[in-house]
Amino acid sequence: MSEKIQISKTKDVSDEAHQVLIVDGSDVQTKVGHVAKFHPSGEQNIVVDEIVQYKKPKENNEFIGLTAEELKAYINDPKWKRIRLIIALLYILLLIALLIDIIYEIDVSTFRDSNGDGIGDIKGIQEKLPYFEKNNIKSILLQSSIFNVSGGTSIKLDGQIPHDKNIDLKIVDPNVGGDNDLQELAKILNRKDMHLIIDLPLASTHDPNGVLWYGSSSVPFKIEQPCRGGTENLGCKYLTSYGRLPLDFNQEEISSAADDRIRYWLSTKKIDGIRVNLPLKYDQQTRLYTISYGTIKHWAEIKTEIEKAAKPKLLLFDIPFGLQRLIENDDLHNKTAHSLFLFDTPQRSNINAESLNTRIQSFENNERPKPQFWQLGSIRKSDDIGTINENQLSKEMILTMGMLFGGTPIILYGEEIGLDQKSTPLMSWTSDSVTGGFCARNAANCENHLKNNYKIAKTSVKRQEALGGVKRDSLLTVFRHLAKLRQQESFQFGVLETGFHADSNSFWFIREAPGHRGYVVLFNLKKQKDGVAHISLRELTEHDVPHHVHYEYQWPTAYLPTSNDTHIDSDNLLIHPQSINIFWWTAKLIKPNVLFKNAKEHTHTH
Repeated sequence: MSEKIQISKTKDVSDEAHQVLIVDGSDVQTKVGHVAKFHPSGEQNIVVDEIVQYKKPKENNEFIGLTAEELKAYINDPKWKRIRLIIALLYILLLIALLIDIIYEIDVSTFRDSNGDGIGDIKGIQEKLPYFEKNNIKSILLQSSIFNVSGGTSIKLDGQIPHDKNIDLKIVDPNVGGDNDLQELAKILNRKDMHLIIDLPLASTHDPNGVLWYGSSSVPFKIEQPCRGGTENLGCKYLTSYGRLPLDFNQEEISSAADDRIRYWLSTKKIDGIRVNLPLKYDQQTRLYTISYGTIKHWAEIKTEIEKAAKPKLLLFDIPFGLQRLIENDDLHNKTAHSLFLFDTPQRSNINAESLNTRIQSFENNERPKPQFWQLGSIRKSDDIGTINENQLSKEMILTMGMLFGGTPIILYGEEIGLDQKSTPLMSWTSDSVTGGFCARNAANCENHLKNNYKIAKTSVKRQEALGGVKRDSLLTVFRHLAKLRQQESFQFGVLETGFHADSNSFWFIREAPGHRGYVVLFNLKKQKDGVAHISLRELTEHDVPHHVHYEYQWPTAYLPTSNDTHIDSDNLLIHPQSINIFWWTAKLIKPNVLFKNAKEHTHTH
């Protein structure tokens, strides 16, 4: 019997100066105790309680800089070197924390209605903060529907319902709560060490006539329909994919207004991050659009400038799956959420172990790093070409890959319970009400508003929590286990190795960080009930998986011993069809010189 085995390896990408006005007779105190008391007579009775090295302030308040010799002494001082290193490490850790979080994307208008008017609102999100904490969700992305909610129906991203009312991208729609509620949410999240990200479609207009721009502003030149020149040009593909007309970033007025809105949210409102769409520029002579990489670089520079006076910010790009093949820039590639799988045609071919491995390796073959962001699903109809349906892979398998491959998964609200936003957009919290728990109060009024507009999902958060992992409603249980597992060092920083075995239709990937537990995630993709795979995982992975491993998780049923004390023989495994199998092993002993070499190679690849 012929066998086809392939193993592939890749690396994981892993106060403002001011003068204090002191009231006469007031005490001046610090965290270490009483320092001084100032009298109206002008005398300064200095009392030093706990300040060891106190220096009398100079009468001349003129700033005197350090000499070159003094500056050099500070630079070479071991104490200041350590301080600079600590500050740099803290900055890197903050940035890593923002990158490795799960990003939970929400359409506010269909997530949770706190006041019973039939429209989801920001207060509704606040009510569900315990749900995010329970699921280890640290970052929330609010879709651009917060800027314009038309009668309870959020802006359609596929262009099927165009609105001639354009959005300003500064003014939050009062139907969802307004600016004060958004700022209150941001403060609460900050106290909980969570992040708030805002969707800003800066590079396009919702006006199908191509006249209005941000708010009531008019574009410098009326935007012509880009598909008149053919359907294969970028402008037409942009319109078809986004459902929006592209703006021309060769126009100074447009570029300046976009910059202003980036600064407004990242600096003035202190939001943790923004997601923008793809900026284009228009050539008046050729009448064709191209990607404006100059604008992309400029936006990154604005973010870097803001970060000098604030904590790290996130700049993410929302690019439809059908346009991602056009990306020619690594920086843009790394800031874009990619589909786990991508098809060239609407037809759905079967997904097997080899094709999964080929998809992961396609980035390396195209000299692109493995994505830093994964997106499982999308509410854009044009993105259907890049997503996987249940006839190809179970939702549990898709979720496991997206959560554990490395990088940051972007989870569309309700995906953790299997909600299909295209047919049932209301978030389903309970199964014992007409609205699925969407309405928090004034249920009768809310239900009257909703019953003719929305279809309620059959499953719900409460139902899946009650069932606790029964196969037909197990997704939330799987999601929560994966969210906790992601916190392990090997899933955050470990090397990714993928492989497949064609005869058994088995696909696996290994995540292992030096000095930490290693993990292997194994899938049997066979659908036949008698498709049990009898394999030697140790042999297939060329001994990267040790002889003895331990059980971590199995779906839908745990067929193997689940005790951490029990050794499982990786040379002799029976893997059931359509199953997920996660095993771990203790940290391997690595010689210091080998560890240093691996770390050095890992550094050079990033």
